[in-house]
Amino acid sequence: MVFLNMWKQIITFLLVATWSVMALAGPVLTVVTEDFAPYSYVECGRITGYSTELVETSLRRTKAGYSIHIYPWARAFRMARSQPNVLIFSVVRTPEREHQLQWIAPIAPRSVYVYKLAARRDVQVRALADLGRYRVAATRGDVVEEQLHALGLEADLATLDESNLRKMVAGRVDLMVASELSMKAICHNAHVSCGLLERTIAMPGVGEYYVAASLGTPAATVRALRDEFAKMKASSFMQQTADKYGLSLR
Repeated sequence: MVFLNMWKQIITFLLVATWSVMALAGPVLTVVTEDFAPYSYVECGRITGYSTELVETSLRRTKAGYSIHIYPWARAFRMARSQPNVLIFSVVRTPEREHQLQWIAPIAPRSVYVYKLAARRDVQVRALADLGRYRVAATRGDVVEEQLHALGLEADLATLDESNLRKMVAGRVDLMVASELSMKAICHNAHVSCGLLERTIAMPGVGEYYVAASLGTPAATVRALRDEFAKMKASSFMQQTADKYGLSLR
């Protein structure tokens, strides 16, 4: 009986120790993003990019376990809003999204424009009010969809920017909205020459991309990541990483 009680105590101790280590280590995070060069993209079978490097560095330094995945943006954003222990980047912070996620840190400025085919002289965009006269394409789940809806416009939605570009080339839409820095990669992936496009007006408002965590992510994990991003910003690491990808942080 004494021997049995001793083994029970040992097993209990081991279980408590294991749970304690797991609690200290924190949960394994599911990290989600989209194919969005130069911020996140696949190269030689590996997810890389400016934002990816920052996020993975912060996770390694905080010793967090994680797996990283590229999904269509609507799916990634849905996971971040509905599942625990999810990290998402590069996501735009808006008043409507403020309480849907735990915001960790801004990582890059955002510049988004309305594009048209240069040959379409019948399409003239000089102000936001002009968008109402045309068919405008946007990425499903993106903040641009929300912006267009707020303007009373129904966007022609697609899962990928490349699909929107192909629709515009085919004449199925007149305009598309996309990040200026990602347009080169969008053209490459869609096998369309960027020389066919003309940039028109900038989309107003929201101006930075963020890293954020789902509401079900432990506060300790979020604090640790916030601290790490603050250190990266205070040092030259963030700027050096941006320089690698030809990005300006101003």
